Amino acid sequence: MSDFQDIKSVMDGINEGVTAMRERQAKEFSELRERVETIEANRSRPTKAAGGETPEQTEYKSIFGEWLRQPNDDRARNRLSDAQHKLLERKDVSIGTGSAGGFALPEEISRRIETRIETLNPFRNLVNVVPCGSNDFKQLLSLGDSTSGWVSETGTRTATNSPSLRERAPTFAENYAVVTATNWSLQDLFFDVQKWLVTEAGNRFAADEATAIVSGTGSDQPTGFLNTTPTTSADFASPQRAAGVVQYIPAGAYTSPYTIHYKSLVDLMMSVREQFMASSQQIAWVMRRSTLAYVRKLVDSTGQPIWAPMVGGNPQTLLGFPVATTEAMPAMGAGNYPIAFGAWDQGYLLAERSGMSILVDPYTTKGKTVFYISRRLGGCVYSNDAVKVMKQSVS
Repeated sequence: MSDFQDIKSVMDGINEGVTAMRERQAKEFSELRERVETIEANRSRPTKAAGGETPEQTEYKSIFGEWLRQPNDDRARNRLSDAQHKLLERKDVSIGTGSAGGFALPEEISRRIETRIETLNPFRNLVNVVPCGSNDFKQLLSLGDSTSGWVSETGTRTATNSPSLRERAPTFAENYAVVTATNWSLQDLFFDVQKWLVTEAGNRFAADEATAIVSGTGSDQPTGFLNTTPTTSADFASPQRAAGVVQYIPAGAYTSPYTIHYKSLVDLMMSVREQFMASSQQIAWVMRRSTLAYVRKLVDSTGQPIWAPMVGGNPQTLLGFPVATTEAMPAMGAGNYPIAFGAWDQGYLLAERSGMSILVDPYTTKGKTVFYISRRLGGCVYSNDAVKVMKQSVS
């Protein structure tokens, strides 16, 4: 009997092993079949290269690089034209609307220029940047004047006021950069043409963009928040400020009219309503470096600096908020507005159309090639209550 039990135990073990092996094989076969089905399903989809590009985009970038070095070569120009036509037929997002009147910059180069703009123009990381498809782009702004009420369970509900809406439409224009290289440098294999274009165009676009956000006239360029002279009229005052007009706080309320006092900075900061301060992630001071040099020396009533240095990796702050510097802001001086503060993502709207284009002129100037790179964008004040400025009055 014992022998029979031993044999049965062995057989049971074998059966369990066979069953486990079959289950494992079935699972592996199922996983393999899913992988094969996934591969088959993806065959018809455009594949991406390591940098996130489709093969067509990679080919276009390569042909574009060859054309940059020999823009007067008919064969190189025709190859680039054919490659761009293929992308346009596919409605490729790397082309967008920027190719009219020239060749579109490859997506990677456009992205690198945009990255450089973000690095050099501090407003890019503060204001609300939105993509758009046409110059007719508009957004509605609620003026926050709706009402509510209280009532018992069975009480009569009276009508409340709906919020007033204001239409905000950025003014659009073409922003271009003209950069020149010698033909010898373009023919030098060690000269990185694409990196040079990114640096030169990015530097100029960043400076133009920052200036437009601050003081753009709205005529063939975005409208800046200082384009219309700021006033002392407060939020909800009657008559209401015009849509593009921001409020200013005088700098000399505590000392001479010209001098910036730390208490005036507190007044400026506190003039932005709580609803903006609580709902924004982009609250900051904006000023020139020369203005910041002055402000960093200010002390409070106890003699303590109001400037907080970097501690534990946290950024340096002024009265608890970060400072962005740009030479686009006015310098200190009587009658100027050298300091701005607010919730920038709610205070200013920057709309950009996708794509950048490039025109190349290798003929006009002997021995040199001129590159004309362009893009389209617009901007305007969104909520004129969200950003305030300081004025150094003359009296």
